[in-house]
Amino acid sequence: MSPAAARTPSRSRRQPAAAGAAAWSRRWIRALESLGATYPNTRLPRGRTLARGGAVQGLAVRPGEVTARVEQPKGAWEVKLVLPVFSDDQWAAGVRALAGQLQHAASLLEGRMPENLDETLGRAELTAFPRRGELSSHCDCRDNGDPCVHGAAVHYTFAEALQDNPFLLLALRGRSREELLAELRAARSGGVPGGTAGPPGVPVAELPAGEAFFAGGDFFAVPLHPQQPADPAGRLRRRCPPPGCTPAQAEALATVVENAAGYAYRLAQGT
Repeated sequence: MSPAAARTPSRSRRQPAAAGAAAWSRRWIRALESLGATYPNTRLPRGRTLARGGAVQGLAVRPGEVTARVEQPKGAWEVKLVLPVFSDDQWAAGVRALAGQLQHAASLLEGRMPENLDETLGRAELTAFPRRGELSSHCDCRDNGDPCVHGAAVHYTFAEALQDNPFLLLALRGRSREELLAELRAARSGGVPGGTAGPPGVPVAELPAGEAFFAGGDFFAVPLHPQQPADPAGRLRRRCPPPGCTPAQAEALATVVENAAGYAYRLAQGT
């Protein structure tokens, strides 16, 4: 991510939605409040009150840290939330997992963050949200709590910022939105971000029309490795009957699908 921090508008310049209203905000707050056995609960509601009152100013997100200033009548406190960033190898594995999930890749490339993105990252043994013990906070007040009241206020304000820009969570893990999308496009196209271009292609107009679609060999000599379908009509049966079909007609259709799949398998085997 570039050295410049991702900043969010201060509370004095906008009227945000209530903290926890969006799915990403709820998950961040849930991750914080689920640690109630470790974090004294009394600090959390006090921090939430400070956040809602506009005490948190200058929220900034960088790889591995969220920083902000909490202003109160008796003083101002500098707060930092710390979360480990993913290594380049971890990000490469995560991007491959995202690129392999067409729906998620399409949403990200359109600038939308899928709510269940963490499930796909889980295939690379990653999670965007903090695991237990990963997240810590630092404040220059005298409270030794982790988080202190001021740290809790920054937590709630960051959760609110996720409603406007959930990509901030990935920036905290080490990839800006622009970097992630560039890597995702490269993975989908089989290239490398910023790398050299591949060999030049041949214009379609220069291809000989008589050879452009010639396989160059015996089509029937291509080896086949057919696999018998386990449950070809399973999806049809699990869904509601198609429009205009009674349950009995839908079952008859499922039987036709099974028979067609069986015939195709036998045909591929040459039997």
